[in-house]
Amino acid sequence: MTQVGRFRTAHSTPATTGDAATSLRSILLAAVFLLLWISLHPFVSLGDPDELTETGSIANQIGYSLLLISLAAWCLAHDPSRLRVLFRPIFVAMLIWFVVSVATSWEPALSARRLIFTLIGMSIAAMVLLLPTNQRHFAGVMAAVVLIVLAACYLGVLLAPTLSVHQTSDLAEPELAGDWRGVFSHKNEASVAMVLFFFIGMFVARVRSMVLGSLIVVSALVFLLFTQSKTAIAMLPITLILTGLINRIRKPAIGITLGLTVVGAFIILSIGSLYWEQVRDLLDMVLPDASFTGRTDIWQFALDHIAQRPIIGYGFGAFWGTHEVVYGMSGNSVWANAVAHAHNAYLNLALTIGIPGSALVTAWLVVLPLIDFYRGPADPAASPLKLLFLRTCLYAACASCFESLLLQEGGLFLFTAAFGLRFLSLSRVKP
Repeated sequence: MTQVGRFRTAHSTPATTGDAATSLRSILLAAVFLLLWISLHPFVSLGDPDELTETGSIANQIGYSLLLISLAAWCLAHDPSRLRVLFRPIFVAMLIWFVVSVATSWEPALSARRLIFTLIGMSIAAMVLLLPTNQRHFAGVMAAVVLIVLAACYLGVLLAPTLSVHQTSDLAEPELAGDWRGVFSHKNEASVAMVLFFFIGMFVARVRSMVLGSLIVVSALVFLLFTQSKTAIAMLPITLILTGLINRIRKPAIGITLGLTVVGAFIILSIGSLYWEQVRDLLDMVLPDASFTGRTDIWQFALDHIAQRPIIGYGFGAFWGTHEVVYGMSGNSVWANAVAHAHNAYLNLALTIGIPGSALVTAWLVVLPLIDFYRGPADPAASPLKLLFLRTCLYAACASCFESLLLQEGGLFLFTAAFGLRFLSLSRVKP
């Protein structure tokens, strides 16, 4: 997308439209995001114990591994040195800390497997940015991918509702009955995808086609509403307003401060409600459920255990669902054996990789993208793409106060956005 990445500058040699090389780029680009959003195990039956196994996860791991090999082979033939700019000090320090976290994990084998899968996702997210020939190419492929996923989601709801809408027969969370999830295994996954599709639709409308972009925006918004995900529905307009303000602020210090202040405010409203009576009183006045649907109990449980291992944590991706938590921490917290994450990414990271690890991830996925947004020469051609990536990063930063979006398996597009803003900060973009 840039001369450093792939969205090339005017003096670069563009690929011939429609030739075999461009077709290969399009296929690889589409494969990455179709695998991300549809996966190799869509339409899971949540009421069938046989479906709720590692089979789908193993299939996806194989799929991602094959995709990594394909991208690596392509990248080796197309100047892989362009990826070098992504290895900035904070990113390298974060990777080193991940390794330390695996070595000190209370389940090293589990942490190692999850770190490897995360590194595969990061590698794919970086290399995929070398594929598009320009913004228009990227917008066209993303429009096709998103429309395919949306069509699959709607057809699932229409033709196979038991596999795409939460049911009372679900083994976990039967209270979600009626909420749409489409090809995804949970309504929260579907809602995050729909928010990203909304952002992609806005990008497509500006760069490629107003009709296609508008179709994506409307379709994603309708599906999002039927997921009934309160966090996603609330954070979508907040993110749009926040990024709109940041985009209009010309002084980097003010824009960066605004973004971080809003994220900090959400952290205070969520975790702060456990400590400050004034925050609790405010939430009681404005919210029907100041516990954020029981999240405060989970946050307190997480904080209690962070205090026991604040520096190294319990291991990369190794706390929830482990033998020690499921069978060794029942007591007054019997619900802990059914929780998949802390419903707060910052707490979840502190719990698994320690407070230093959480700070490094936050710096990489929240602070640096804001800084990168203001770096580099003013480039009108880059504006739609920069906004897409900024919206993705800020949505994840804000929503992560109530969900665990950072470093999750579905975070590949977030990694792409963070890497993309780094590329865009270093050179101009070809429309």
